[in-house]
Amino acid sequence: MLAFKRIAAFLAVFLVLISASHAVAAGKTPAATPEPVAIPADVLEPPEQIKNMIAIAENEWSTLNGKGLPRSNKYTKWYNQYEWGWCAGFTSWCGIQAGIPNATLNAVMKKNEGKNAPVFICSAVSPAKQLRACQHLGRTAMIPQKGFFMLYGDGKNTTVHIGLVTDVVLLDNGKYRITTIEGNMRAKEGNTRTTVVKYVADYVPVDVYSEQGPHPAASNLSQVPEEERDTAESKNFSYRLRVSDSDRTDWYVTCFLMTWIPEPAQESSTDYTVEDEEGSP
Repeated sequence: MLAFKRIAAFLAVFLVLISASHAVAAGKTPAATPEPVAIPADVLEPPEQIKNMIAIAENEWSTLNGKGLPRSNKYTKWYNQYEWGWCAGFTSWCGIQAGIPNATLNAVMKKNEGKNAPVFICSAVSPAKQLRACQHLGRTAMIPQKGFFMLYGDGKNTTVHIGLVTDVVLLDNGKYRITTIEGNMRAKEGNTRTTVVKYVADYVPVDVYSEQGPHPAASNLSQVPEEERDTAESKNFSYRLRVSDSDRTDWYVTCFLMTWIPEPAQESSTDYTVEDEEGSP
């Protein structure tokens, strides 16, 4: 019996070694993931395709006017007919409608689709997939620009939600006032259906994930001071900061996904824990 166990163990090790050698020979060794990049602090004008994507998002926001949608809607049906949390579906749909070059996560990871493309998005159904694609391509940053995707985290998930940055203002205090349009959001607390909502918040360019770990105690987002608000809140516009439904922790900006490349810059050193979920809040 002991001899049999030794033979079985030897065969198991032998098979693992053979499989590994075949994987190396076939070029299947995973490549290193490029780190996030640092980009200019100034707010720059995006390319025309990105401006078009922003205009499409603005039109969807104003046309819906806070109307609740089912979980299967036109922002999901470009992918399939099922119901799912559609925040990433919305950002992907806007990019596809604008004619921005795009590819699935599988194509990005296996074929390097989008590598060095000046304008590009990963058409994906979850924030986690969009992050993985952008990490692979070196297209993440902590500085916002118009047309970037803004990735949110909370106390449990670094990829809890995603939205489209439609406007950025660099303030005198070093913060950025960021306007986003986001799908799959509740216009009011307690609503059963979600819609497309516009938000404005102040952001300090601090990577709280790196400084505080996966569960930051302090967010890098803050409310716009009341005396500086120039638009009344409504059913599809809010200055409200979001908190986790599960543990009530504040949302924060995990990073920005670069739909366009302002200019080459130096690499930083953050690598995020990714939970590959098919939906969003």
